Amino acid sequence: MLLVTSNMQSHAEALEEALKVSDLDAALQELRLVSPLRTARILSDVPKEVVKPFLMAVPQQQAADIVANFPPALSFSVLEELSEEQATGLMERLPATYLATMFRQISRDGALGWLALLSPELREQVEVLGSYENDSAGAVMSPYFLAVEQGLRVKDVIDAVRSAPKEIERTAYVFVVSPGGTLNGVISLRDLMMGSRNALVDDLMVKDVFAVRTQDDALDAARRIRSRHLKLLPVVNDRDQLCGVITIDQAMDILAHEMADDLVALNAASPDESFFTPPREAVKKRLPWMAGNIFLNLGAVWVISSFEDTLVQVAILAAFLPMITDMGGNVGIQALSVSIRSMALGESRVGDVWKAVRKETIIGLCNGLALGVLFSVIAFALQGNAILGLVAGIALGINVLVAGVVGGSMPFLIKRLGKDPAMMTGPVLTTITDITGVTIYLGLSTLFLASLMTGGAV
Repeated sequence: MLLVTSNMQSHAEALEEALKVSDLDAALQELRLVSPLRTARILSDVPKEVVKPFLMAVPQQQAADIVANFPPALSFSVLEELSEEQATGLMERLPATYLATMFRQISRDGALGWLALLSPELREQVEVLGSYENDSAGAVMSPYFLAVEQGLRVKDVIDAVRSAPKEIERTAYVFVVSPGGTLNGVISLRDLMMGSRNALVDDLMVKDVFAVRTQDDALDAARRIRSRHLKLLPVVNDRDQLCGVITIDQAMDILAHEMADDLVALNAASPDESFFTPPREAVKKRLPWMAGNIFLNLGAVWVISSFEDTLVQVAILAAFLPMITDMGGNVGIQALSVSIRSMALGESRVGDVWKAVRKETIIGLCNGLALGVLFSVIAFALQGNAILGLVAGIALGINVLVAGVVGGSMPFLIKRLGKDPAMMTGPVLTTITDITGVTIYLGLSTLFLASLMTGGAV
């Protein structure tokens, strides 16, 4: 059967509609043409009481493939509704990497209770993966890979590949290890098939193998997979023993999560919060950020209060304040986003801060001049006051320039301090542009106060 994307979309929509009305028979009919990932997303949106009956109605391995795409919080809510036997059967079919990720989300005592339900072999794999630091290569690696001892002949390796368990990562490569498990080389399936059946695998393998260590950063490993166009990246310990692999699918997931985390951090939200986070926990995560933002904004409050006399005498000045501060914030976020994206893609490094400053200075001068002139004309047209238009335009133009330079360079400076460039840079940048814009605008207004009060006559 030819599976066309548009047709697959219609089957997914039909599955969702069937689940919403609790029509399990119709849902099961559509399921065979919907991917586990898409099914997991659909189940996240349908009534919770439908999820358990649906998963119990499909084969356990198929149910496990779907659950493996759930957020950990949703997986736990499903497992808690199952009997011990049902939960055990489902978990036994989940990847060890996913189980380790799930158990990191709960207390150690809670994790031990779930671990006790697993078979000794799977429990050991999960415990080993769970022993590594969060966000390390060891924590995200898959323990399923194809590896053979050196000294074997090609025909023996081919037999080993054919008889490998189905959970093994069936990629285009086989790793060659010493009797002690040390990674010595890698050979492609193509070279295996093209080589003489009686040839030694040692003669065909590539001995220079790119690898990462278990304690290395998982995000760096994912970026290397992307930049080097790898399908599989081996993970070794300090003794160079092969411990696991990171697949290209895992790398894409890591990069996608990093982008999502940067997005929420950029807007002063917690990367640990998800759609399934309970309201009480969400309040705990959000409130400190918002409280900190109040103190950041006190700077702008202090500046405005310092010009109270000017605002009292020319009250119309207050009408243009939001435009100046908002424009600065928007321009700054634009520059900030470009710099963070560039760093995330590996296009720029910490040492490129002066390149960013030069670029944003040129952009800021051009945009500041254009927007300043436009705003001057608008302010004059609205109030008929030439000095007000001049002051507003100059303030806006300078704020646009400052916002672009600060926004473009801030991620590089924060990275140099060893911090996440996206971490709360949005609120900090907004505070800087607010203070700059307000100070310039009200400072110029105070300087030209007499002319402003006479309607713009110099």
